[in-house]
Amino acid sequence: MNFGKYAILTSTRYTFEKEPTWYWEIKPVSSGMELERSKFLLHNRVVVDASGNRRELPPTWLEIAHREIALTFGGTNIPVEDKPVEDGGKPLVEAGTSTAEIEKVLRGMPQEMVWEIWTAVGQSYPEWGPANPNPTRPPEETD
Repeated sequence: MNFGKYAILTSTRYTFEKEPTWYWEIKPVSSGMELERSKFLLHNRVVVDASGNRRELPPTWLEIAHREIALTFGGTNIPVEDKPVEDGGKPLVEAGTSTAEIEKVLRGMPQEMVWEIWTAVGQSYPEWGPANPNPTRPPEETD
């Protein structure tokens, strides 16, 4: 399809700070991805507490991060084992993997890596990603 000047045709390749030979491809956000994201954000989850009370809660920031990363996943060369993908090793996640499976892999990754990827998603698409990609700690109180 040709969407003229509205089309975003290229992915963004993010390289990791501590592993600069590794990358994570971020696909352009389509209206379908926006639709999936908005449904996820608006359809709350039901939680039952110890007393049996049911209440709806919005997704946590980490659930949102996982969903946005999974929706925009375009590929990676992070190897499953020591053999680099470029040398025939298997990537941590194959291109075309389902959103649910990508989220499952993200749950096993170090939080610092997930934060790096989510920040890169936000840099590529400002309405996505963390609201404050560089949070600062409040000053410690002194007596």
